[in-house]
Formats: sequence, C-alpha cells, structure tokens
Amino acid sequence: MKVESAINLQGTVVTVGTTTDEIMFKKADQFAAEMANKTQVVADDGVRLISVAGSRRAWMHRKLDAWIDGVEE
Repeated sequence: MKVESAINLQGTVVTVGTTTDEIMFKKADQFAAEMANKTQVVADDGVRLISVAGSRRAWMHRKLDAWIDGVEE
C-alpha cells in the first residue's frame, strides 16, 4: 500500500493509503482544525486565493480522482 500523510505545523492532518483495489483516508489529530482553517493561500494555479481548508479538500479529492482513474502519482 502506498501511504502519504498530510501534515501541518501542529501535526498530522490526514493519511491516504492506496493500492490498485483500495483507498483509505484516515483522519488524524489535526483534521478538524485544518478543515476549519479559513486562512487564504495561493491555489495550485498560482493565481487565485483559496482557504487552507479548501486546498486540503482539493488535495484529498485529487487523490481520490487519481485512484478512480488508475493513475499512479
């Protein structure tokens, strides 16, 4: 299983594990705080601003989309 964890300065936010047949999202100690964080950051496109929470949500969705599409990141 390929495992990747997202962290912030206070600790682990979420861990994502994937195989070709399974995907697992595991909330960690900083999940609730990160998903409520309205601090604005530059989006992946380098142009617009989104919240930290929105950025983390987009990251998790990209992981799920890649798994659905069978793309290895």
